[in-house]
Amino acid sequence: MLVVPPFAEEMNKSRHVLAAIVRAAADAGSEVLMPDLYGTGDSEGDFGDATIDIWRSDLDAAVARMQSESPLDVVALRAGALLAADLAARHAMRSLTLLQPVSEGRQQLTQMLRLRLAAGLMGGGEKETAAQLRQRLADGEFLEVAGYRLSGELASGMESLALLQMPAGAVEQVNWIELAPQADRPLMPVSQRIVDQWRASGIAVNSTVMVCDQFWATQEIARCPAIAQRVMNLLGD
Repeated sequence: MLVVPPFAEEMNKSRHVLAAIVRAAADAGSEVLMPDLYGTGDSEGDFGDATIDIWRSDLDAAVARMQSESPLDVVALRAGALLAADLAARHAMRSLTLLQPVSEGRQQLTQMLRLRLAAGLMGGGEKETAAQLRQRLADGEFLEVAGYRLSGELASGMESLALLQMPAGAVEQVNWIELAPQADRPLMPVSQRIVDQWRASGIAVNSTVMVCDQFWATQEIARCPAIAQRVMNLLGD
């Protein structure tokens, strides 16, 4: 199993949940790897020097490092789902399990820029707009976003990613898990559209909604003890 974490601060908030999935898979006998991509976590480099191509190479190296002949299962959270779907075009996967996936890289970048705008309003500095920030990135500037140095190259690469770019036949089974504060909520409309289009193209998709706090975005560390078991149940089916 390869576990692909989300970006920036969402990775820090989510590490304990992903670690629980890693432990559950290891206890079940799987070889598991959850890499810190270049410029993140304990890896070398600075986030400001990271690019999507570097992260592609990191994930390719992670797949190559796993020498097991067993089929590959990939679990990805939030924007990590974009990198995982991109990875599926290069490596055969038995399953791809997406946890609250971000549908497009542009959506992820917009979210990061909103954090920058909100911090500017709180600090009482000069007002900026999202369009101005995007132009500064396009001009080669670096932006500080929630303590991370974001480059125009990473922003451009991020915007090039989208779940719907995953080719049909790349994955035997997709498990789409959406997390909601209450039970019996349907998938979000954007999620349902992607699931429907994948199914229409011949991709087998199992979608489910489970009750869980938005642990990747909460101020305090939030738990989601059921998610590891749900992932293992899906992979065991």
